[in-house]
Amino acid sequence: MGRNRIESTNHVSGFFEINTDLCGMENLKTGLLSLAKLMKARGIKHLIVSPGSRNAPVINVFCKDPFFECLVIVDERSAAFFALGMALNLQKPVAIVCTSGSAALNYAPAVAEAFYQKVPLLVLTADRPVEWIDQGDGQTIRQKEVFKNYVKASFELPESINSSDDLWYNDRLISEAINATTFPDAGPVHLNLPFTEPLYGFRLESDHQPKSIEISIVKQTLPDVLLEKLKARWQQSKRKMILVGQQHPDHQTKYWLEMLSADPSVVILTETTSNLDHPHFIQTIDRCLALIGSEINAYEPDLLISFGGHVVSKKVKSFLRKAAIKTHWHIDPVDFQKDTFQHLSIGIPMSPEVFLESFVPLALKGKGDFASKWQAVYARSKAIHREYLNSAPWSDIVAFNEIFKELPSHYTLHLANSTPVRYAQLFDFVSEIKCFSNRGTSGIDGCTSTAAGACFAKDEPTLLITGDLAFFYDSNAFWNNHLSAQLRVIVINNQGGGIFRFIDGPQTTGLLENYFEARHQTSAKPIAELNQLRYFEANNSKELKNVLPQFFSPSESAVILEIKTPPEVSSEQLKEYFRFISTSKV
Repeated sequence: MGRNRIESTNHVSGFFEINTDLCGMENLKTGLLSLAKLMKARGIKHLIVSPGSRNAPVINVFCKDPFFECLVIVDERSAAFFALGMALNLQKPVAIVCTSGSAALNYAPAVAEAFYQKVPLLVLTADRPVEWIDQGDGQTIRQKEVFKNYVKASFELPESINSSDDLWYNDRLISEAINATTFPDAGPVHLNLPFTEPLYGFRLESDHQPKSIEISIVKQTLPDVLLEKLKARWQQSKRKMILVGQQHPDHQTKYWLEMLSADPSVVILTETTSNLDHPHFIQTIDRCLALIGSEINAYEPDLLISFGGHVVSKKVKSFLRKAAIKTHWHIDPVDFQKDTFQHLSIGIPMSPEVFLESFVPLALKGKGDFASKWQAVYARSKAIHREYLNSAPWSDIVAFNEIFKELPSHYTLHLANSTPVRYAQLFDFVSEIKCFSNRGTSGIDGCTSTAAGACFAKDEPTLLITGDLAFFYDSNAFWNNHLSAQLRVIVINNQGGGIFRFIDGPQTTGLLENYFEARHQTSAKPIAELNQLRYFEANNSKELKNVLPQFFSPSESAVILEIKTPPEVSSEQLKEYFRFISTSKV
């Protein structure tokens, strides 16, 4: 995209024609200017910049243009997750840009998360000239297609523009990259940008106006033959189950599901991250399955319909894989062949809301007591849940209970991996609370940065509940100047990876505390002080109840609340919780 020799008297297609016989050189970076113009034309204005030298041309072009909102975050891993959080909340592409070499590799965790969670990121990596790859030059690695397993598409823009065809090719690649971030489904796209020196002093304007190639979205419909086939199977099925995975709040989807929930032969299972709430929906799947116990056959569906992203509950996955399901429809524009429950019979390549709009008005209401049986379990498990928590000792589950009782309904909730998102599935939530979690890859590496980016994007009250290891691992999330004062972070500090106490295997090795749990005595307080954040601490139920109103009150900075819980007691109480439910009667 550099090394351009120009002859000022000739113009081809609105740009300077290259004349390689000339000795003079003016580095126009025409291809980069096209990138800026096309991003502007498509409304991609957010750019997270990590400082460097090889990406100086990008910084010069974008950060001097008032259209773009450029934020500086030094740590590339945190920067990428921050951008992911922004894109998650805005539901629009956000761009990230870094220098060459290992800087790009630090993007990998967030890129993989964006890929599996279907979040639109435009990943811009500056690179050295291709002829210097593997030649011992500094900050030079094999960057082309470095993310190829975890992006929707990879492109490398031409380093030099030597003809009108070169420029057409450059602009076409950019349009393809931008389109791929959102169609046919959202996700990350990689654009590698090789730059030769000089990296500074080039003109920031060109006469060339790149052509934007956009995609026309055509509304899909179910073919009549397929529609009749689906209707027939629906009517033949006596026990129908709809399972919704992770998704954004969607009022249209909720509307159609509410209509189906009036059918006595239909049960609708959702999770906290499904962002769906209704009295007829079963929110707390693990609670219900624990109560059902050995009487599982009466609660199995013969028709399963699934859509949405990842499902948190391992219990429901195991339950459905063992169930005698006759038919399973999975609905997704891209991943319609995903066979999570090992019963897939029909993949439907369309969005869930379009499918429901086409199918629900034609779905005849069935008969039976399938829905009422599940509703009875749901109601009973809710009563048992409350009974248990009324007398449970101080532990993780008690802390979560107190938090959720006080959580204001106008907050957006982010749940870190790995225990917070699992604990949350045991509690009922009101529909006003939007809930997000990095369940694409389920890693702990960028949970705080993601929440910080999401909060910044709309500057709305946001609560992250995180474990101690995830919090300390991503402590650079606070090392930037873009933290919203609306951000609240609760750290459940049980001195290590508490989840390994819930799994039977690690405790049998004799290595639990040092090698699995990573036991520590570290506090979040120094991190809060270092970053000039307000800090609270709670060590028991009484302290937590007293501090939560102050924690949620307005503040001039982001706020951290560290809740210290006993690891041994917490793990035993969660096991006792499920024992208590499973030994109760439906």
